[in-house]
Amino acid sequence: MTGVYLFAAAVGIPLVLWFLVAGVDDGGDAGGDADGISAVMFRLLPLNSVAIAAAGFGVTGLALTLLDAGFGVTLLAAVGVAVLAAVLNSVVFSFLRSSESTSEMGDAALAGSIGRVVIPVAEAHRGRIAVSVGDQPVYLSAEAIPGTAALAAGDPVLVVDVADGIARVTRLDRELE
Repeated sequence: MTGVYLFAAAVGIPLVLWFLVAGVDDGGDAGGDADGISAVMFRLLPLNSVAIAAAGFGVTGLALTLLDAGFGVTLLAAVGVAVLAAVLNSVVFSFLRSSESTSEMGDAALAGSIGRVVIPVAEAHRGRIAVSVGDQPVYLSAEAIPGTAALAAGDPVLVVDVADGIARVTRLDRELE
């Protein structure tokens, strides 16, 4: 049985470490639009939970085997830790997903906004602008639309559109502020 514990630990621990380093969550995604038995299986039992269960099973089994806790006690404790770890992992990620909030705005929502130049912008040189969204300033990389003269820090601008987080701006007449 020691070989089973060793295998579970050898597979589970590197996967858990990889998930931690790569920032993989317990989203239950089986890789896009996959259908079939494997997609359903990974939605019900995500790989992250399987890896944590395997690591818990293996480490607990190895530790109790080294302490001569007895076959039955070791197996029962290892299975218990594995189930507890998998359930706890799923519950925590479910809670985090349900309470997730984001302040990201879509690019289209910023089009038509009025802002101020923070770092000078020219037709051939990107700069930075600040746009107020609610009571919060949002800073964007910006480039001037063709035909717009260079914009100095503090100049008011109109955001014509935003693509991939880069605002295309033009000078705003001071009377339109």
